[in-house]
Amino acid sequence: MTRIEWTRYEGNDVEAVVAMFINRERPRSTRITPSVGDGGIDILERDVDGTGLDVVYQVKSYAVPLTSGQKTEVEKSLRRLKGPDSDDGKVKKDPRWKDLHVDEWHLVTPWDPSPEAENWLHDLGKDFGVTAIWDGLATVDQYAAKYADVVDCYLHGGRGKIEQAYQQVAAIFAADSLPDGLDVPTVNRRVQKALQTLDHDPHYRYEHRFGRDALPAAGGRPNLVMSFVTGDRASGDWVIVDVIARCAVSTDERPITIDGELTLKSESDAAAAHQDMVSYGTPFTSPAGAFNGEIDAPGGLGGPLKDATIRISGVLNDLGDNPEIYVEMMNPAGEVLAAVNLNRVERSQGVDGVRVVLEEENRVFILEDRYKLADRSGSRKLSFGDVIGLPVAAVAKALDFVLHCHAPNVGRMSVRHTPPAKGITDKNFGLLDDETVRDHIQRMYKIATLLARLQTHSSSIITFPDLDTETVGQLNYWRFAAALFDGQMPTATYPDGQDIIVETPGIELTDGDIVIGTPFSVMVGHQRVELGKVFIEIENAEVLRKVEVDGRTFWTVANPDRRIRYCLAPDENAEADESSTDEPAASEQERSADPEQG
Repeated sequence: MTRIEWTRYEGNDVEAVVAMFINRERPRSTRITPSVGDGGIDILERDVDGTGLDVVYQVKSYAVPLTSGQKTEVEKSLRRLKGPDSDDGKVKKDPRWKDLHVDEWHLVTPWDPSPEAENWLHDLGKDFGVTAIWDGLATVDQYAAKYADVVDCYLHGGRGKIEQAYQQVAAIFAADSLPDGLDVPTVNRRVQKALQTLDHDPHYRYEHRFGRDALPAAGGRPNLVMSFVTGDRASGDWVIVDVIARCAVSTDERPITIDGELTLKSESDAAAAHQDMVSYGTPFTSPAGAFNGEIDAPGGLGGPLKDATIRISGVLNDLGDNPEIYVEMMNPAGEVLAAVNLNRVERSQGVDGVRVVLEEENRVFILEDRYKLADRSGSRKLSFGDVIGLPVAAVAKALDFVLHCHAPNVGRMSVRHTPPAKGITDKNFGLLDDETVRDHIQRMYKIATLLARLQTHSSSIITFPDLDTETVGQLNYWRFAAALFDGQMPTATYPDGQDIIVETPGIELTDGDIVIGTPFSVMVGHQRVELGKVFIEIENAEVLRKVEVDGRTFWTVANPDRRIRYCLAPDENAEADESSTDEPAASEQERSADPEQG
């Protein structure tokens, strides 16, 4: 690449190009837009290494040795960032940056310093407690070679080429069929050539996807700012162009704007949702066909929007510091009743206030807080996620927390992994004032704790079932299993006119009391949960008959009251029980006896 003669260009153009170099090299870095001066910062990268340290870049267009006035300007930049707070007749520290932790400060110019200039900057940095680094012409030229697309777009008129390239791609894919005389390989070559030109957009990457019938889910790509979808309803063919920001400042340098008119019926749910978006920055999706207007987007993707649907995500994507939260519910005596982990998953802001969404770590429930900035008031809304398929122990713990969210109990919120006692008391946890909702949660909690009781005896994770598909009999069987684990000895009655069939390999049965050891399991949804071994006791049994089938021995037995009793077998005796001559193995027919009849 031919070296750029930086002295030929106007200072603002040079600074714009060099700043874009840094943003591309450090994709998380952001530009500081001067409101009343930039406070000594052109580009800021926060928390560069996860330790909380911030790095500042000051970009200057100096392409020749610095004058005394230019040196003064550099010193002013450092003084605004790190200088003293007091006014000693010179520029003082900008209070807007008081919370930054800057140990590294870069002066970026297209000129390599002399040894004297390098030493001057180094000593100046020491005066202000930072390591001052001069990124000169050699560094800038390396960036220019690496990011030729930035040079081409900003200095060589490349914007027009990019727009033209996308129009070529769009024309090819908008056609209902291949252009006359062109086969698939020819069209593919044309597309690839146009995409190579599109790849020179310094702000965005463009990725094409092709398919038929069902469209893939929207979003889910890091730095995805827009997806442009075209399709043919008759054939089901579709093409998607994903617009992906190359760095954090891409949307500032080349914003995507939409102008138009949104038509909503007054007092409708859509109108209320739109007002929420305006007031608190909540996500919003308009009704189909409610929007008409025009979009200005990169890559030639703009144009008129007719009978469109618009979807707006949360206005503020920054989740803030420490999004992992630990919350305890305490009674008035300060005793902890229940606790959960919450994650701050959304935060948005509108003209009236701020909205924060806290999600229980297993998504059992969600809290949405809204704060009005004008009068410092707020509200909290509780909603529930889908618990089907979640571990029953996690569901039970989360619902236990919710059931304690009522007066006079209070919450205490702390950053996870810090002492809870250092947390902040939150009195706004009166979430279950509605008795109907409270009763429903109580019923769900009882089932969750019942299954969590079984979980303590199984190495397989028991997941919460779809209760709409469970029978009363199945629920009673869970209760029966829990009773066994609580040390009870429940009984069951087999139907009148039926007998019990027992398989006893190599064992002769006689009349009297019979004790049978058998594996024990329950069904939870479609999941069979093995729970060890259970003893079945049949008192005053009468042996009715013995049958040999394919080398297997089956006995038919009955007792006068048709009752059988269950008790749990100790785990440590399981192997001995299976081989005991006094406790023959039960057959499948016997194991099907229903405890709920007892």
